[in-house]
Amino acid sequence: MRNGRFAEALLSLLAPADHAASAVGDLMEEAHARGRFWFWQSVARLAASWLVRDLVAAPLAMIGAAMFSWFLYMGLFLVLSLGGYLVVTVIWGAAYVLAHHTGFELLADVLRVRFDWPPIPAWATYAIQALVLFAIAPFRIGRGSARYWRGHELGLVLVMLLIWSGMAVIVPIVGIGIAVTPRMMPLVVAFLFIGILSNRRRATLSLS
Repeated sequence: MRNGRFAEALLSLLAPADHAASAVGDLMEEAHARGRFWFWQSVARLAASWLVRDLVAAPLAMIGAAMFSWFLYMGLFLVLSLGGYLVVTVIWGAAYVLAHHTGFELLADVLRVRFDWPPIPAWATYAIQALVLFAIAPFRIGRGSARYWRGHELGLVLVMLLIWSGMAVIVPIVGIGIAVTPRMMPLVVAFLFIGILSNRRRATLSLS
């Protein structure tokens, strides 16, 4: 039963959920006689054939969606990075006020402790950008993409991996001391895929 659920979840990334359930049901009936190895071999062949069908059926639509989502990714990176930097600046400023213009300052004078409050360190800016660039922004793009490509997510992710690797060279995303390169693209697309899966899980829970 667990194998069947996993196989159905995998195939539902390549076809509508009812088609995936029907295909897995047929395979499980024969698997009782042919064995588990035959079952997973059949699932792999079916997944490969459905993936090729997806890529052949609507290549221009997937390529166009991948290119469009790259520019959405760029815009989202800029907005979220700016927002994150503003939040850190406010927190840093609030901590400075607490340390220098409240009772803490009087306590520090009594204890003869001096607080040297440096500006926001450069590593904090890099950390915010890296978190947004490699995790948060692609995760959000994945959640949005899943709404329009339900049942074809795996094909879309493969196309986005290829297209985004090219776009990283042609139209690069460059921040302050950080940039996306084709070598980093598997990490970016991994978080994009996690976003897709989280959207599917949320939709499943809402239906149940």
